[in-house]
Amino acid sequence: MKNIIKLLVVLFLSSITLRADIHTDLQDLVVEGNNLKDELVNFTFHQDAACMEMGVLNQSIEDFTQSVANATTSMTDFSATDVDMDALTSLSYLVQNMSIHSISLSMELTDITATGELFEYSAGVDAILQLSQDIGAMADRILEMADRILIMADNIGLMADRIITTQVIQSQNLAVTQSSILITQQNMILLSDSLSTIAYNLTLGQIVDDVDVLSIAMQAVSLNSLNMEVELTGIEAQTVALLERTTALLDTVVTNSAHMSHYVNADTLTMLGDLSRIYVSLGASLEAYSGTIEQIAPLTDTVILSDATDTMLQLTKNIGVMSDRIMQMADKIFIMADNIGLMADRIAETQNIQMTNVALTESSLLSSQSIMITVIKNFGL
Repeated sequence: MKNIIKLLVVLFLSSITLRADIHTDLQDLVVEGNNLKDELVNFTFHQDAACMEMGVLNQSIEDFTQSVANATTSMTDFSATDVDMDALTSLSYLVQNMSIHSISLSMELTDITATGELFEYSAGVDAILQLSQDIGAMADRILEMADRILIMADNIGLMADRIITTQVIQSQNLAVTQSSILITQQNMILLSDSLSTIAYNLTLGQIVDDVDVLSIAMQAVSLNSLNMEVELTGIEAQTVALLERTTALLDTVVTNSAHMSHYVNADTLTMLGDLSRIYVSLGASLEAYSGTIEQIAPLTDTVILSDATDTMLQLTKNIGVMSDRIMQMADKIFIMADNIGLMADRIAETQNIQMTNVALTESSLLSSQSIMITVIKNFGL
């Protein structure tokens, strides 16, 4: 008889301990979940090793989700309390908040502007897709836990009103969570199917720098009957190299546009506008050269003058083609842009700048060509 009593006492105490563990598990999950939510809210892709940090966070979310599943699986009959319902509601809200913040992170990826962050951009897309999947799994496990609690609660009659209220809140939060996850995934699919123009910025930036150097050098040159052949030949060689690089970049843009759209980066627009301004300067320099050559033509050796006029015509052609290549590149990017709505004002501004500057450049080039043709005609070159 004593042994039976001892056994009953042990079972009773075990039951009390088990029930206490269930309530405690819920509270612990709320604390752990809120910590994860705070980590996610404080996360940014604009930090060193961002994708590595996101990977760690994703793993923590997966571990948390497994903890929820374990608590659900080990659950036995117990008396639900208001505190338990509060815990379920808190878990529901925190996963909803995390899903909403995942949208913000997906949009943060579109703000990456530095070429050096291109790897982060690519890896970030994968990390956010994994995050949305993990948050979705967390939401499912929390919902399963709530359902399990309803089944295992032995006082469902007494808690009926509170349980119904909790279910309504969970249903609403789940709808928001699912919607947020879908938006996040759609954003990432959009980015993964498109190429951010920051991929072009390194090459484009180098072209901008080199064209600017050429422009400054051309403005510093003062032609005379003795140096014009050498100076113009050197400048023409630089334009040939720049034209080759510009054409190669255009070919890359055209090739990429054949099988993917572009996500336009603000720095790309800035550089396209800057290039068009520099070409105006190049055209103006050529026009000034033409005027100088026309003035000193009578004092210049015929052979030198002939070579100089030929080189000038080639220069006007090279610079004109380069200017046209940049316009083609911009048009191809704009046509294939999948964020044209977000960047509409900047794109329109860049197009206006380019159109104005191209008109000025063409005017200078046409004037230069006309003067050279006149010199060739007048001196029988």
